[in-house]
Amino acid sequence: MKQYNKITPDGTRDRLFDECNVRESITNRLSSMFSLRGYRQVSTPAIEFYDVFANAAAHYPAEDMYKMSDTRGRLMVLRSDCTIPIARLAATRLAGMPKPLRLYYNQNVYRVEHGMRGKPSEIFQTGVELIGAGSLRGDLEIVELAASGLGEVCGMRGYRIELCHIGYFKALMDNLDASLEKKEEIRQCIEQKNYALLRDLLEPFQKNRAAKALAYLPRLFGGVEVFDKAYELFDKDGARDSLDSLKQIYCCLRELGLAEHVLIDLGLVNQAEYYTGMIFRGYLDGIGEPVLSGGRYDNLLSDFGTPTCATGFAFQVDTIADSMECRKPKAPDILVFADDAHLSAAIHYCKSLTENGLTVENAVFEDFDMAKGYARQAGIRELHVVDNEIEIIYLKGRGNAE
Repeated sequence: MKQYNKITPDGTRDRLFDECNVRESITNRLSSMFSLRGYRQVSTPAIEFYDVFANAAAHYPAEDMYKMSDTRGRLMVLRSDCTIPIARLAATRLAGMPKPLRLYYNQNVYRVEHGMRGKPSEIFQTGVELIGAGSLRGDLEIVELAASGLGEVCGMRGYRIELCHIGYFKALMDNLDASLEKKEEIRQCIEQKNYALLRDLLEPFQKNRAAKALAYLPRLFGGVEVFDKAYELFDKDGARDSLDSLKQIYCCLRELGLAEHVLIDLGLVNQAEYYTGMIFRGYLDGIGEPVLSGGRYDNLLSDFGTPTCATGFAFQVDTIADSMECRKPKAPDILVFADDAHLSAAIHYCKSLTENGLTVENAVFEDFDMAKGYARQAGIRELHVVDNEIEIIYLKGRGNAE
């Protein structure tokens, strides 16, 4: 019994006409910008061995991946992240290339969404990876490129980037005598800005200076003044170095004229085990979720036997595209009709029209009246009849007589 032969799986959807055009336009604009900045396109298989993602299981649990086996029984998964396979690529086929590597990609990721959260399972991303640049210069290049990308796709809307350095949070956690499970609960509360539960979780550590800083962390949001408060709350055991590094990046971005677009958010602690330094998210006005995320991940390539520093980001292209108004599909300019004796001539005529930039359909109807009825229904304004000569019939529009 074919119960599901007319619907798409949970978390997936069909995209029609201008929806595809909008996505392609966003992707092309970003890709062009990345290419002009020296980034080269790569792609990785949609299907990977599970082992590629196994070391990142804390970030991408096995239950969140689509799994299958090949003909030899080896466990495979649909690509759940773009950066990890590109790290594999950089550590293998690109290992001998001079660093830094500047790479960009346009491809889907696939993630199992549990419950009824309404999130997509198929996600189209456009992103970059800068591999082998571990200094302030690399971080600055990536954040500035992300800001330029947001400016490229935002249209008339405003945009902002929220910056953090995960090292500050890690320094606080290192000074908290709590179990790993408790620390993860605390991290989740900070990420979700759940002040009440965070206060309860930190109550047993109220005399600990790091705990006081953790309790305040979700409120450390704003401009340059955030640094003064963060230094005051906790400035030892790597925390100061992390703040110093983040402040350098922030000040450079201000010098680039991005002050109105960049904010500091020290409560940005998602994927804490994945990132090793600066992390950031990008937002467009009118969209309530991030359209871009990225950061530094210096430990990832070690999983593939090639310790190398790296940083990058990914745009959630569909999130941006879905926020843009899609126009009704534009009707072709011309419908070309011919009888059986002039089919080849009609195809040649269609090609000549398209070479002049016109959008043309070749009628598949054997009957002229059916072709004319279709043209009017589809909103095509001109019907060209190919015979020994070309006859042009002008139609006023759907439902109207010519």
